[in-house]
Amino acid sequence: MKQDRFATIDELIDAVIAERGRHLKVAFPLGLGKPVHLVNALVRRAEAGALDGLEIFTALSLSPPSPGNNELQRRLMGPIVDRLFGGVPRLRYVDLRAAGKLPDNIKVHEFYYPPGSLLGSSTAQRHYKSVNFTDAFRLMKEAGLDLIGQLVCPAAEGWDLSCNTDLSLDLFPKLHQSARGERPILAAQVNRRLPPMGDSAVVDADTFDAVIDDEALDYDLFGLPSLPVSDAEYAIGLRVASLLRDGGTVQIGIGGLGDALAWSSILRHEDPDRYGELLDALGTTSEEDRLVDQWGGREPFEEGLYAATEMFVEGLLHMARRGVLRRQMDDGAVLHGAFYLGSPRFYEALRAMDDDERGKFSMRSVRFTNLLYGDEEEKRRQRRHGRFINSAMMVTGLGAVVSDGLDDGRVVSGVGGQYEFVTMAHALPDGRSIIMVPATRTSRGEVYSNIVWNYGHCTIPRHLRDIVVTEYGVADLRGKSDEEIVEALVGVCDARFQDDLVASAKAARKLAKDWQIPDAMRRNRPERLQKALRPHRADGTVPRCPFGSSLTEIELDLVQALQHLAAMSEDVKARRIPDVSPGHVAQALRGSKRWDEHLTRMNLDDPSSLKERALQRAVVYALKETAHGR
Repeated sequence: MKQDRFATIDELIDAVIAERGRHLKVAFPLGLGKPVHLVNALVRRAEAGALDGLEIFTALSLSPPSPGNNELQRRLMGPIVDRLFGGVPRLRYVDLRAAGKLPDNIKVHEFYYPPGSLLGSSTAQRHYKSVNFTDAFRLMKEAGLDLIGQLVCPAAEGWDLSCNTDLSLDLFPKLHQSARGERPILAAQVNRRLPPMGDSAVVDADTFDAVIDDEALDYDLFGLPSLPVSDAEYAIGLRVASLLRDGGTVQIGIGGLGDALAWSSILRHEDPDRYGELLDALGTTSEEDRLVDQWGGREPFEEGLYAATEMFVEGLLHMARRGVLRRQMDDGAVLHGAFYLGSPRFYEALRAMDDDERGKFSMRSVRFTNLLYGDEEEKRRQRRHGRFINSAMMVTGLGAVVSDGLDDGRVVSGVGGQYEFVTMAHALPDGRSIIMVPATRTSRGEVYSNIVWNYGHCTIPRHLRDIVVTEYGVADLRGKSDEEIVEALVGVCDARFQDDLVASAKAARKLAKDWQIPDAMRRNRPERLQKALRPHRADGTVPRCPFGSSLTEIELDLVQALQHLAAMSEDVKARRIPDVSPGHVAQALRGSKRWDEHLTRMNLDDPSSLKERALQRAVVYALKETAHGR
């Protein structure tokens, strides 16, 4: 195929089929970088039988959510989906897979799923490929691909890979070393709404064999609406921020835990006294204080931090703009990242940057950000006092970490880059791996401990154990004996589950028979956490969403209320609590004028049926139950 610009995507696909045949293997970047129109056109060709087979290699497929099946969810989420995702095209294979209608001639191989989204999909579970993020480079090279497609935006000279330099920066030059017929066709779809990142994200104009450049195909990017950060997430973020060393390096991820950590680091920098008050309110042990003195601090960041992170998230941008990230590398950057994903506000901020600010955020390959290999001496110098911070689902009693799968083999998400960051922390003399995990989770109305004695799957083996942080404290596991590890993890476990953990450890001969749980550890309960943070939420110190949200305050109230209502409904079904009595409802409805705007937003302000009146009362009750601290 000669280098060309095609007038339509169909012309491009016709040319690819003519050159490569009717069974195509294609690859697309994770996250935002998929050229959605090209992907969908290929899928529709396969659906129509114009392709005998289509194999897609990718990760993290983002498509607008559905409003849900529950009526209250539909009333809340319908307008939100229309408002936030109205201009975001859907990925055809995601919809087909969700409906169980993916044709047999289409296979989708992913190495990272949106967490928990595909546990029930037989197709997804059977076709999953487990690799570390950097190993996906080799997977793509060895797959015998016919086509690689990527979303780009225009650059002064060439094309800007913008959100997905991760694999492409290394992969494209390697592929160009092969003859045209021995490598995949490289195709680009242009989207001018993609924020340009410039400099290291820019590739030569002749990198791609084919370019689709049609302004009519420009589309809005998939944006994540920031949701309220929980007490547990804030407590974890506050504790982890004290483990950051001034003049050091940080890596964080997306979601409530990442937001809480970024916000906590800013509070530590701008108002260390208030930051200290919050930590004191949460309570710290002498062991935690010793760890902070040795490895972190509570004082402002005089020299500032540098970020070497797989994912460039919105919290890191705020950390840079508020003076936490400011330790510059030789290229002037305070952050090296491999891909970005965030809210619509985040994308707008990236688009609005001037050249000086944009130069502080350098998009690199994932092999640069996730590994020490290659320019190792320079990376070791840059990544001093590295704090590589990742989240997990569970931690076992002997220090193994469960982050990506269940013990029955089903994949929740994927390894991503977590394993690589953990091993890098161990390879650096002053590096630490920090695993953030809430002490409990609630499923179908039942509360479970995330500190478990044993589990049939692990992401990080126990010999790579390091620091584990829950809302109740910090457990330093590096170099510890099994007995010391168990004792440390009991100390950060929810008190409701400590006895079972200790009993299992004693049965396995990992604790002395006469060992007793210290009284101080028995205080690890959510009520104490709520009491500690409630006044700081009430006076505005601890915000509901650290960096704002695309949802209105009314919608955020309703999100929390419906989450509470869903959990309560499961409790009722399991007969753990009585159903809401008429007296409870009447009490909730008294003074319900406070909720007029909320009921209007749910179209329940003037109920016209018995069903709507019941829905109205349920919503008001849940709003009142979740209104503490607001």
